[in-house]
Amino acid sequence: MPSQRPTPDERPAPAGPFQTRMFLRMLGLVWMFRTTLLAGLAATVVFAGLHTLGIGWAFPVFKVLLEPEGLRGWVDRSAAGRRLDLEFAATTERSQIRLRVVRVPSDGAPYAFGLRPFDLIWDPDERPAAELLHDLAHAPPGAGVGVLAELANDDSAAEPRTLVLTPAESDFVTRLLQRTAGFAVADTPQAKLRTLVYLLVGLVLTVLIANVFSYFGKILVAKAVLRAMMNLRGRLYAHTLRLPMSYFAGEPASQLVTRFVQDIQEVQRGLTTLLGRFVREPLRALFTLGLAFALDWRITLGVVIVAPFAAVVFMVVGRRVKRVNRKLLQTYGVMVGALTNTLQNLRMVKAYTAEEHERVRLAAVDRAMLRRQMKLVKLEAFVGPTMETIALLAGSLVTVWLASRVLNQELSVAKFVTLGFILAVLFDPIRKLSDVFVRVQRATAGAERVFELLDLPLEGSHYEASLKLAPLRETIKLENVSFTYPGSETPALRDVNLTIRQGETVAIVGPNGSGKTTLVSLLPRLYEIDAGRILYDGVDIRDATLESLRAQIGLVSQEAIVFGGTPIENIAYGEQPPDLERVRDAARRASADEFIRALPGQYEAVLGERGTTLSGGQRQRLAIARGIYRDAPILIFDEATSNIDSESEHQIQAALRAVAEGRTMIIIAHRLSTIQFADRVIVMDAGRIVDSGTHAELFERCPLYHGLYEKQLVRQLT
Repeated sequence: MPSQRPTPDERPAPAGPFQTRMFLRMLGLVWMFRTTLLAGLAATVVFAGLHTLGIGWAFPVFKVLLEPEGLRGWVDRSAAGRRLDLEFAATTERSQIRLRVVRVPSDGAPYAFGLRPFDLIWDPDERPAAELLHDLAHAPPGAGVGVLAELANDDSAAEPRTLVLTPAESDFVTRLLQRTAGFAVADTPQAKLRTLVYLLVGLVLTVLIANVFSYFGKILVAKAVLRAMMNLRGRLYAHTLRLPMSYFAGEPASQLVTRFVQDIQEVQRGLTTLLGRFVREPLRALFTLGLAFALDWRITLGVVIVAPFAAVVFMVVGRRVKRVNRKLLQTYGVMVGALTNTLQNLRMVKAYTAEEHERVRLAAVDRAMLRRQMKLVKLEAFVGPTMETIALLAGSLVTVWLASRVLNQELSVAKFVTLGFILAVLFDPIRKLSDVFVRVQRATAGAERVFELLDLPLEGSHYEASLKLAPLRETIKLENVSFTYPGSETPALRDVNLTIRQGETVAIVGPNGSGKTTLVSLLPRLYEIDAGRILYDGVDIRDATLESLRAQIGLVSQEAIVFGGTPIENIAYGEQPPDLERVRDAARRASADEFIRALPGQYEAVLGERGTTLSGGQRQRLAIARGIYRDAPILIFDEATSNIDSESEHQIQAALRAVAEGRTMIIIAHRLSTIQFADRVIVMDAGRIVDSGTHAELFERCPLYHGLYEKQLVRQLT
């Protein structure tokens, strides 16, 4: 029994919102062009780093603009704190700026001296706090610096205590800070302005260089993705051409076209977004988070608040996006099929004044597509505002917490503003990642449909065929051959036994649906038989390679197929370069030379899609010329003269007699002249061979043949 192949809407979508295997297969498409891809990703990494560096410029700018100590004072305070293993904050006490201790590690020397958080430190000579910090920041390692300390936790200390603080050796970060800020002298408004100009020039240069890397990163990633998609289309096309004909019996051509166009476009958009934003935005978030860590590790509170909610939103929305987009892609296929069917049969539509009927039919398809598009739009529209709301809530909570630290003099104003700025910047890549997730889910739906087609077995792959056939020497035998089309319950052929000798011309006749075309389609293995075997000079054709088998057979089908190209390209189809003399000879023998020479451009004329510029008879003669040009040892003509006038048929019959010399010919025909030309006539009915013999023998003994003669063949003579 033939396997029942589910339609696209019946195939279950893979479970789960995200599939690692499909994700890796998508990345594998681009990995073939890894040199370009890695160069683009490297440029993206540099951009993310420089972008974060540009954000980092905000802190020194705010220091210069917002705080009296300025940039140089902050560097000295930071350096002094690192060398003493303390953390200071400037505060105004008794109309003087003093240093308040914010943090004291319990294992350090200052703690042993009795220093605790909230203690105040100032210079014994009442010098400004900035000068004291400068001494602490630049004192030689081991050299003591005397200070006065008011211990807030020591009620017994009525007077300030004198302490000697001994800075340790400057570490790398301290030395880097001091050298970087060496140009900044912030004790006059003019110096602050000059420092601000330096900072802004540095910011502009940093942003400019970052954008250059962003530009090249996007171009290189896009180039890798586009080349990957071109490669994927080529693979998909080559694979589709080698699928068995049974597949196309159950898959509408419009769905195939949609996979080539819409599905691959979804994969392209997804990969471009994934390899662009999905690399750039997490790196921006990571680098920005690292900058925030450097200023205050408590900024992670915002990420901790956002992450679980964001993950839930991604999981729920992502699952629905993929499911809806898969159905939308299927609807695109239905729409393409409706459009193609109408436009290809526009002559009939107009003749039956069915324009309104076709418009209504397409409108129904459009409405179904609109519903699915709106579902997708709603899901995508839901993600962005939801993520922004979550980010705003988390940001507000963190901002309140940071503000409380400023009011308690645990955090400087410049650091507060900088952290707020970084927090806002940090949520931007998180928000954009929501768009990335949605786009990747849409791409996954398209990739599933593309890979579903690529994973189908090729025709003949069930057999290990290695033999290469030579031209027929003896016979073709069909032994107990049965075949049923996919999706059908009625066999098209039942226990057929037939022997065709080399050099014999065999005509096959029978009523419509008797199995004539099916029988000749099995010889080149356009379909695989269900039972029995077909022997070619004693070799089962399933043991031979398809290429060598089909090289022995020329086929002219009942439907005159003309490709959009020139007569030369149609007649010499599949051969490069064509033999022009053979092309003209085949055209003359098929009675096609006369009308070809009458075309503008003659043999170089462009015939148009499906040969619409030709009449039915002209298309059929062109198809016959193609079969003659192939010059195969076995020629199959499937009612190839049905649409040709009597005069052309007489010429073609003479040509066929000449071509038949030394060749094996199988002809399906209803015309008496063709049948009388055959060495033997095979009569078929309901998928079986009911009789065979010459025309005279069958006319005398076969009632079915006699009836066909009376009803169809005699009419050719009237």
